[in-house]
Amino acid sequence: MRLGCAWLVFLCLHLELELVQAARILGVFPFRHSSPFQIVRPVLRALVERGHNVTMISPEGIPEDIEGMRHIRVEKLNQRTRDLMHSDLLQGFLNNKWIEGLLASEMHYNMSEAILYDDGVQQMLRDRRERFDMVMLEMSSIDALYGLGEFYNATLVGVSSLRLNWNIEDLAGNPAPSISEPISPLGYAMDTSFLSMIHNWIYINEEKMLVHFLVRPPQLRLFKKFFGYSAETFRNLRGRFSLILSNSHFSLGRARANVPNIIEIGGVHLSEAPEPCDEKLQRFMDEAEHGVIYLSMGLEILVRFLPQNMQQSLMQSFSRLKQRIVWKNEVSMSPNKTDKIYMMEKVPQRHVLAHPKVRLFITQGGMLSVMEAVYSGVPMLGLPLFFDHSSNINQVRQAGMAEILDTNNLNVDTLTSTILELLENPKYAQKAKEMSESFRDRPMSPLETAVWWTEYALRHPNPTHIRLNSEDISLMRYYRLDSLLTYGLRFGLVIASIIFLSYMWFQNYRNNRRHIVINLPIK
Repeated sequence: MRLGCAWLVFLCLHLELELVQAARILGVFPFRHSSPFQIVRPVLRALVERGHNVTMISPEGIPEDIEGMRHIRVEKLNQRTRDLMHSDLLQGFLNNKWIEGLLASEMHYNMSEAILYDDGVQQMLRDRRERFDMVMLEMSSIDALYGLGEFYNATLVGVSSLRLNWNIEDLAGNPAPSISEPISPLGYAMDTSFLSMIHNWIYINEEKMLVHFLVRPPQLRLFKKFFGYSAETFRNLRGRFSLILSNSHFSLGRARANVPNIIEIGGVHLSEAPEPCDEKLQRFMDEAEHGVIYLSMGLEILVRFLPQNMQQSLMQSFSRLKQRIVWKNEVSMSPNKTDKIYMMEKVPQRHVLAHPKVRLFITQGGMLSVMEAVYSGVPMLGLPLFFDHSSNINQVRQAGMAEILDTNNLNVDTLTSTILELLENPKYAQKAKEMSESFRDRPMSPLETAVWWTEYALRHPNPTHIRLNSEDISLMRYYRLDSLLTYGLRFGLVIASIIFLSYMWFQNYRNNRRHIVINLPIK
């Protein structure tokens, strides 16, 4: 009897596993830069290894082919990126938010159009045998592509390779107001003063106007033109996301009030093996008597495009320090520029940060770089350049393991004194160690978390039980305005009573005074 029950349990589990493994997943990731693919690549590879049939739509040449996965390469995405880099709008991108909105609108429309009208994608859509249980997309303003979820009647899952913002919270069904997480933090105030809060409230609402009037309407036109669905379906699809896999984690310096379907998988890219370190670099770090400082401005930023005063300030400051420098620098192709500075075009960053003699990381503040420094417990000096760099590094600065300098006003004395403060004050290293321990301490690894929740969404296609949509709950109920109204009524009655009694007392006092004056004897 027991043996029969055991076989029955095994059969049920086996059937459930087979049901999950039979799932067909379509991933849509249109961006040319490498960071998003460092997030999705290990997740998609793990899903393939677990038996899922995965198809990925991406640009030509990025990412590299993943074994067992079907790739649909959209060559036009590459051309669209090149056209964008030569756009006249790009010249005013960093100085004008409305120009930024126009640029974002053009970029996302071109991406959506290039994908939907690609020959390979068209062939997939015309094949009646094709079906998908899940459509997984990068969380950006490519709303027209949400129509793929309706076309295949598939579960929608989003992947946010950058930090969360109010638009992603809206897609996740989180109606909580936020004046601290913009889409683009350019010009956004980082302090918490009253005037900054007002400025940031205006800033967020300006972004909402930009998205509403500039970014979303072209996506709606493309959505209607290609799929033939209504504007109501377009709006409803924004509430169909089961999960948002977010490249974030509370240990990075900012806890959030997330709804259940926002899943933090920050550090998932660390599940992949780090690049190997060559013997010369290893020996250079091993023999560093006073420790090592590592400088990298990210994968996408070339040193030759940095301002000359910034490069000169860095070189002069390094000459005043005792530490050895490992510098990601494509300008010098010879590995050893001097005995003190080791320059490389491609640095095995994770291996360097994990070296016990690395004492400081000078970075532009890219999200993946910040996570890798936190993982290895290395204090940071932030030299942010654009987009999310300032907000990323500011989080860990507020937590106590980093400092930030303005790259536009960089001088040798300030740079050197800040580096020495980070090296010599033990509070930064101590805080970095504490944050590293917190970042690593999880019940499941980020990759296991991402895979488990993705399969949860496959097992439970109806997302209503883990979403909190603003349309499902009244404004009065969400903000407990009924309680405020009750307290307000009580407070109002007390105030009204005090005013009334004061008025009656004053009237009585005035009448008594008048009566006394009238009855005074006339001399």
